[in-house]
Amino acid sequence: MVERPLLIFISDIHLTDRLHGNAVSKADQFSRFWERIQVARGKRPAKLCIVGDLFDLVRSPSWFEGRHRPYHGASTNGVVKNVEQIVEDTIKREAAFFTAIRTRVQSGELEIYYVIGNHDRLLYTAPKAQQAIARALTGKDSIELHKEIEFPDHGVLAYHGNVGDPINASPDGDATIGDAIGSELILKFPRKLRALVGEDHPGIEEVDDIDDVRPVYAVPAWVRQQSVMRKELIRPMSQVWSEVVDEFLSNEFVKDWLGRQRKTFSLDLGKRLRLLLELSRNKVMAHGSDERLTQLYKYFQHSFDGKMSTVAAAELDKRRGFRYVVNGHSHFPSMQPLGRIEGKPAVYFNTGTWRAVHQIGHDLGGRPSFLAYDAMSYVVFFPSDDKLGRDYEWWTGAMVAS
Repeated sequence: MVERPLLIFISDIHLTDRLHGNAVSKADQFSRFWERIQVARGKRPAKLCIVGDLFDLVRSPSWFEGRHRPYHGASTNGVVKNVEQIVEDTIKREAAFFTAIRTRVQSGELEIYYVIGNHDRLLYTAPKAQQAIARALTGKDSIELHKEIEFPDHGVLAYHGNVGDPINASPDGDATIGDAIGSELILKFPRKLRALVGEDHPGIEEVDDIDDVRPVYAVPAWVRQQSVMRKELIRPMSQVWSEVVDEFLSNEFVKDWLGRQRKTFSLDLGKRLRLLLELSRNKVMAHGSDERLTQLYKYFQHSFDGKMSTVAAAELDKRRGFRYVVNGHSHFPSMQPLGRIEGKPAVYFNTGTWRAVHQIGHDLGGRPSFLAYDAMSYVVFFPSDDKLGRDYEWWTGAMVAS
């Protein structure tokens, strides 16, 4: 029997060309991470599988410098060119991070596997960007991009996880309504607010935290909370948010998606998304029903949370020799039992994220509230000769700034 090596899964690092990052740099995060890996890997190279969204190609302000958007045709020349530029700029910005990884790969200590997520799916149609990433990560000219990947020696199946998210599911690889939300709401809101109140307005940079809000459908609640907390901005924030919601709902891509969701006698996903946005507009932000926003949030959360483990269980049911499913996407780490296969536990893991998160919750009055922190999570499957006899470990941590 071939002895299995150390196998690690991480996801959702979301490297960007311009948006703000964590309090701790990605290079420093990797350094801390590698200290643990180096001790456990033994003499064989460790395998590191990035389970999607290493790059965030959707939420780049550069899209507003031209007429193309990330939800336009993936093979459109303008889209491809912008993807190439975003990747080039991101690699330069995170040079220390990529150098740290590439050094370990070239020394024979580490092997890299890349699974595509919904925020980096545009790499499929951008070969020059693929080459740049391969060189940055490994020093070679190519790297295979996987939709899913199996590690039979460990009994693990890995994929990004957006298949269980109705906002971002894309079975055929096409653009999703989540792409439009990222571009037309999350990116546009801070830009328009700055244009209205000025770049030098005290604390305006905090509005950029909208990009850290998870899950994405909690963004309207976050905007509402920010306007309440910062009384001097309640009017401009209300005005700008109402404008971007109007523009979003008038967008041709969005209207087409809403039309395809329509069901005659039910409150379908499209109607609920529209209602969520309508409730968060200007008059509601000042006077509206937090309770109704909270109920809508609960609907989206419940429709999302359970699907990932349900999909994982279905995948294991279709395959022989696998007991573990690993995915990311939600930014919330998780470990859930899925029963037993051939007398041994089957488990679903979510790898969380390596970025800042503003996580939604509810305060004692039933209103949405948020906690901001820097997150770092990963799943490790140990070598067959591990001295402590470990099969796997699931690590998750959060740093909250004072």
